[in-house]
Amino acid sequence: MKSLKEGSETVHDEKSTTAGANKAPRGLPSVFPVGNHSECVNCSATVLNQFASSFDKSAKRWELIVYPTLFAFIILAMYGFFLIFSLTQDMRSMASAIDPRMGANMGSLTANIKLLSDNMEVMSTHLEYISDNMETMSVDMQSMSENMETMSENVTLMARHVDTMSVAVTDMSTKLNALEPISKNVESMNQAMHVMTNNMARLGYDVGGAARPMSFMNRFMPFGN
Repeated sequence: MKSLKEGSETVHDEKSTTAGANKAPRGLPSVFPVGNHSECVNCSATVLNQFASSFDKSAKRWELIVYPTLFAFIILAMYGFFLIFSLTQDMRSMASAIDPRMGANMGSLTANIKLLSDNMEVMSTHLEYISDNMETMSVDMQSMSENMETMSENVTLMARHVDTMSVAVTDMSTKLNALEPISKNVESMNQAMHVMTNNMARLGYDVGGAARPMSFMNRFMPFGN
């Protein structure tokens, strides 16, 4: 009985081992084949070999593309450097042909630019002074504006007084027009005074003429001189 039990247990263990081997491990991906561990290792090695061979092929393809491109870029860079060098030489030759003293003139231009910079600094200082003076002028203009407002008020008051004076002068002119008959009477009185003066002058002359005989008669009077 013990041997039968042991045999059945052995068969059961072999079945369980076979079933466990036929089932895929839970943590491994599905790319690994179902089988023993040695078969999985051989499969992964085959996959790595295929990946390495495909990577080598792609690297060779990229080498066929990159190396000629890099070589062409180097040639283009050298050609560009040559063009820049040629352009520099041509510009130098053209500058020498246009003005042989280009270097001296450029030095003079540099000195003049420096002098211009100094003058601009002085001008900036003067502009600061002008700005300060403009601020002072602004204050003075504000004071002047206030004075002009006061002056405007005074002129308005003066205009009112002038209007009053104009009314008074108009009234005076009206009164003087009313005095015109009096002036005519005074004029006629003046003429009468002239006539009276002439008459008095004649009377004086006549009295003087009569005084001469009277003075002659006074000599014969007993009470005379």
